[in-house]
Amino acid sequence: MRGVLKSSMAALMALSMPASAAFAADAAPGWTLDRVVVVMRHGIRPPTKAMALPQGMEPAAWPTWDVGWGELSHHGEQAVALLGAFDRASYAPLLGNGCPAIHAVADTDQRTVRTAQVYVAALLPGCAVSVEHKGADESDPLFQPFESGATLLSPEQTLASANSVLPRGGAAALDRSLAPQWALIDRILACRTAPCIAAKPTTLSAGEGKVKLAGALGLGGSFSETLALEYADGKPMSEVGWGRASRAQITSLLALHAQEFAVTARPAAIARAGAARLLGAVASALSATDAPAFSLFVGHDGNLSLIGGALGLHWHATQFAPDDPPPGGALIFERWRNNGGRYRLTLRFRAQSLDEMRGLTPLAAEDVQPLPFAACQSEGCDGEGLRKALSPQ
Repeated sequence: MRGVLKSSMAALMALSMPASAAFAADAAPGWTLDRVVVVMRHGIRPPTKAMALPQGMEPAAWPTWDVGWGELSHHGEQAVALLGAFDRASYAPLLGNGCPAIHAVADTDQRTVRTAQVYVAALLPGCAVSVEHKGADESDPLFQPFESGATLLSPEQTLASANSVLPRGGAAALDRSLAPQWALIDRILACRTAPCIAAKPTTLSAGEGKVKLAGALGLGGSFSETLALEYADGKPMSEVGWGRASRAQITSLLALHAQEFAVTARPAAIARAGAARLLGAVASALSATDAPAFSLFVGHDGNLSLIGGALGLHWHATQFAPDDPPPGGALIFERWRNNGGRYRLTLRFRAQSLDEMRGLTPLAAEDVQPLPFAACQSEGCDGEGLRKALSPQ
């Protein structure tokens, strides 16, 4: 199976090479791209556990997957290979020929480590690149800031930050505003006699330094992503949402996944605390004199959302909801240098659409979005300025 996958990925990478976004074409006169840092979510995976919803809510058996729960799927490997080949073509002048030194770090999960391995194999074909990661039984605070034994915020601070982004009327008002999504989920779940999701009010609590969601939003956010993963993995439409979910409906429901992160990761105090360590690593990769020209960090959707909240970044990937971090989606940090040794910092968001993942089709230039970011622009900044620009605000 691995041999077949290797051949398939090689063919897909060859197809994707001409589709370069040509980021370097954005160069302003007198400025040269000399550093790139990619912070990326892992690729397509099945649900992280066998029961994606409480027992009895699903109308029939869930689709089967070709890997274990939470692992990078074989289809997902091929989609990630396309990302690596696309970024290779985009940054070819920076990467050059041969096997340049790069720094690749992943969280400890199989899906993150394997994503990094497949990505770098496509980024640097034929090169041996090791992926740095902790042991499978360890928690890496770089990617798991709230699960690593350190309480970053008190429960009171955590809840106050989360509640600050809710509409007037709190979680109940949020649930009312999302009534169309709850009704759609109940139709997909074939809840004819009583509502399944709408009958479970959203509640917020704080524990282990992070926000915990229960009720409609917690269930709905996870369910919407499960449907998106089934679709992106190329499963027959008869299996996607038990044949009762279209791609357009999945895109609509992904607003719940984005809303989940709007409450749990993007609020200011939570984002600043949760993103600090990873942003520090990004800043070091951009400013340290001995850092390589290209660095990669592979984590989770929560990592992208925390950084988005900490730096005030917003994106909208095709066929996803605004601010939803797709599988394989990445925040890309570029350092541009002039002859005077000053730096400019450019940020981009790169992600495949659901249809591109499903069909394993090459990325297009529009899959990369420039993100407004005011720091280190105009006359640029020095290395210390770069580090300050990436300090959580």
